[in-house]
Amino acid sequence: MMTQPSRPVFWRFVFAGLSILVLLSAWGYLNRSQILNVSIPDSRAWQTLFILLGIFFIMTLVGIGLTYSKIGDRLWEWFEALGETSKAARPLGIILAVIGLFGFAFVAWHPFFGTLLMGQNGPRYLLFFILSIAGMWGVKLLRRETHWLAALIGVVLIQSVVHLLLVYVPRVTAYPFAMGWSETSRFYYPSLFLTEHVYGAKYPWPILHPTLHLLLAPPYLFDAPLWFHRFWQVAIRYILVAAIVPVLMKRLKIQGTAVRWLVALWMFLFLFMGPVYFHLAVPVIIVLIGFSTQDDRRSWIAVLLASLWCGWSRLNWYPMPGMIAAVLYLMEMPVAGKSLWRYLFKPAEWFAIGTLTAILAQRIYIALSGIPASELFYTSLTSDLLWDRLWPNASYFLGILPAALLASLPAWLVLFIVLRSRKQDWHPVRLSFVFAAVLVLFIGGIIVSLKIGGGANLHNMDAYFTLLLIVLSYLVFAGYKTETGESAKPVTLYWFPVVLLLLMPVWAYTQFNLGVTIYDQVRTRSVLAELQKHVDEVNANGGEILFITQRHLISMHMLKGVTLVPEYEREDLMEMAMGDNVQYLGQFRSDMQTQRFALIVVDPLNYKVLAKDRSFADENNVWVRRVMKHILCNYREEAIYPQDDIALYVPQAGTRQCP
Repeated sequence: MMTQPSRPVFWRFVFAGLSILVLLSAWGYLNRSQILNVSIPDSRAWQTLFILLGIFFIMTLVGIGLTYSKIGDRLWEWFEALGETSKAARPLGIILAVIGLFGFAFVAWHPFFGTLLMGQNGPRYLLFFILSIAGMWGVKLLRRETHWLAALIGVVLIQSVVHLLLVYVPRVTAYPFAMGWSETSRFYYPSLFLTEHVYGAKYPWPILHPTLHLLLAPPYLFDAPLWFHRFWQVAIRYILVAAIVPVLMKRLKIQGTAVRWLVALWMFLFLFMGPVYFHLAVPVIIVLIGFSTQDDRRSWIAVLLASLWCGWSRLNWYPMPGMIAAVLYLMEMPVAGKSLWRYLFKPAEWFAIGTLTAILAQRIYIALSGIPASELFYTSLTSDLLWDRLWPNASYFLGILPAALLASLPAWLVLFIVLRSRKQDWHPVRLSFVFAAVLVLFIGGIIVSLKIGGGANLHNMDAYFTLLLIVLSYLVFAGYKTETGESAKPVTLYWFPVVLLLLMPVWAYTQFNLGVTIYDQVRTRSVLAELQKHVDEVNANGGEILFITQRHLISMHMLKGVTLVPEYEREDLMEMAMGDNVQYLGQFRSDMQTQRFALIVVDPLNYKVLAKDRSFADENNVWVRRVMKHILCNYREEAIYPQDDIALYVPQAGTRQCP
């Protein structure tokens, strides 16, 4: 499956990687010292830091030089033999393997080391690579037959997955208020599918991402506490995205248990690179399980079910089930002996009918939702395109296009290598339509990413990355049929492109620190008590209360006596502001001017229009101009709890003041 580099080449690669990371570390610390106004000649600590980095850099250069000499060859032989002949090899191997697999997660979690690294990527990945090398040696001591590069790749993948699994752990907490901009929406919207059970009244279903919120609704069935809702969100994210891996691998020919595990770990990281949202994993799983070139009925059921799900999910995913089925067909069915019209008719049917099914499913959802204004579901079609986010910008330092290319170019390089050696296996029509499908999803993902509200990562490229993974897997692991009708033979890849395939999936989550969420329970109970007091006062006077944020306090009955006002939840408001929905925003403005609500609960409102070079300036500015202004022109701040991002606003009396 993968060639192994010779001993000198491997160690040359290791030392070269270390030297590059040392230089990046030095550069990062130099920039940091300038930000902190540190005079390095006057600071012994900083001088020591750069001296140590310099010594390490010289050592890596010496190591590279030794790989070109006979002395170096004998040194590596002695180094490898030392581990194999030592009586302490096994216990030392266990220690090194544990350090290599879990050391980076510990460092990323511990606040002391986090301060030491100062948020710099250079030292972070220098440490990551050093720990990977330690773990690699540990694996070699425990399994001598393992190649050095295979051991290194295994350690890198495992510690990256460990880190990814721990990234979301701090979110599982009983902290009563929302953690992050949209978390409260992830708790509130699911309750709208069970309104009579939760609120004792019937309210409309959610407008945004219905299937996502449908999957998050089960904890409401048994009135679960907030910490369990958070646990459910984390668990279902991992479970559903991970479930794509085994159903895809089942369609491939991957020999060897160790190889299968390494490939599975890489696929898992690749899917989280964007990431693929967990509710969108469902149609992928359905099609991968159900599609069969031998059973049209089974394939149609899979495509239609997956398309129904996509119709309740996202607009850009409507054609995805039919497209996946079409690509699987092109991979598994040769053209030989068929007319091109007859050959292409079936995948075209899946694509067209699947897309129409998704559109119909959305219309059915709109009819059932209880929301009379269907245009509320199409705001993404009217929102602005922010072309500056195509390139590096304040909201995303890589930029959408460079990031997408960095993430996918290694895969395209591998595809080129495979196809160059296996071009006789393919009819040009098959490849043309396969890559046309991938290209369409790439362009579509770019456009969706440039919509206002996006562009901060690659999650809107999810359909593209999913199909690219399927195509790459089929070609590399011989899941396709040749034009002779025979099963393809696996390709042996040169080791360096395989290493390149690891870079972006590994980087995607190891860039984040870990930690635990600690909060003052006494203080938060006091805040809840004060909120309840304000609610009781408004209720005593017969007024209405609008929770723009923190609606989970109502859905989970953490506040008593609140009658839900379904309009104007923050994500809905933001969506309508970005889409400039005149009718919706006009009604909101009218309700603010008439001071319909006696109390508004929202995050603290700071009226500030940002310059274009500020992060998420466009989103901030539409929120400020189309939403915040109307609140602040008619309401004043009554109380604020800045530690919890909560503010209470009551109607202005007398002459109203606007910011």
